[in-house]
Amino acid sequence: MAESKLNKLTRNPLHEQTYSELRAAIMSARFAPGERLTVRGVADMLGISPMPVRAAFMRLVAEKAVVQDANGSVYIPKMTRQHYKELIELRALLEGRAAEMAAPLITATELSALEVVARDLTAASKAADAERYIDLNQRFKFGIVAAARSAALEDLVSRLWLQVGPFMRYYASEVSAQHALDRHDDAVEALKRRDGPAARIAIESDILDGANFLFATDVID
Repeated sequence: MAESKLNKLTRNPLHEQTYSELRAAIMSARFAPGERLTVRGVADMLGISPMPVRAAFMRLVAEKAVVQDANGSVYIPKMTRQHYKELIELRALLEGRAAEMAAPLITATELSALEVVARDLTAASKAADAERYIDLNQRFKFGIVAAARSAALEDLVSRLWLQVGPFMRYYASEVSAQHALDRHDDAVEALKRRDGPAARIAIESDILDGANFLFATDVID
């Protein structure tokens, strides 16, 4: 059978696709802190009517991924140093726990995929490719969370990333230094050994060391 030139259509309702795409974009730092999002602007980017965008905005406001002012305008939230610190500490706690849970459960296929992403992360850092680095970092972290086989934990982590995601772009100016701080290889090696505590420490250190590096740049008030 000849290869199709078109992707198969999803059966998901349009409002679910809209919400999922916006959510992924926010988590991936495609929008800047403080950036204003309009219903019409987002609808035009997605090539859809405004109605699904309004519904998605309502859900994202409830998840604290965006804020809505008294005039109804929707923004990517700004961040204080204290709030960022709280979110990062929670990320380290939950993602560290996910790594520990994943150690006895992760498959050889998942380990191989993580190893490739870890290698590509180092290459992206050395090449100062910030956009690729941010994308790969998210893939690596969520790959470990998925291997923990806990839907509840994955949901909690994704909610934290919704709030932290836009601020990952602040690493961009110094992304070439990140490979010296990263503990991705340590995490992979610990997972290979089925060493849960070591995997937890590697992920916690990776998250906290990266945040401390960001704090030292004074980009967050």
